[in-house]
Amino acid sequence: MTKKNFLRIKNGNVELINNQGQRIKTYYSKGDAQRVDWYEEDKESIEVLLGVGKIIIINSSCQRIKTIY
Repeated sequence: MTKKNFLRIKNGNVELINNQGQRIKTYYSKGDAQRVDWYEEDKESIEVLLGVGKIIIINSSCQRIKTIY
């Protein structure tokens, strides 16, 4: 059985969760995330849709690398 990490939105914040439900890290913490998906799963970068319609790309170090309006 492989260990797989999951993305979760909790109170508008994006968290990385392991398969036992423990939070590994918080990618985005401003509280207005609507949807999240992997951008490049092997590099652990994510794509976050915000409530205002912006899309931001965040790398594995939790830094914004691109904003799409």
